[in-house]
Amino acid sequence: MLKRQEGQDPEAQRIAWKAQHRLHLKYHRITSRGRGGKHAAVAVARELIGFIWAIGCAIEKKKLEEFSAA
Repeated sequence: MLKRQEGQDPEAQRIAWKAQHRLHLKYHRITSRGRGGKHAAVAVARELIGFIWAIGCAIEKKKLEEFSAA
């Protein structure tokens, strides 16, 4: 996993780790309450979209700042 992260944006890595932790907990909480795996997977997928959006926004913001500074 660390090899895959080499060269990636540090902010994207931070958000990805936060997503990994939060989504694991969410899946575990839902399944431990007796809900089906499909219900948990859909809930996790919804939150995952938010994290993907956050990474995209962070990278776009960084690119715009670099472009403005140049």
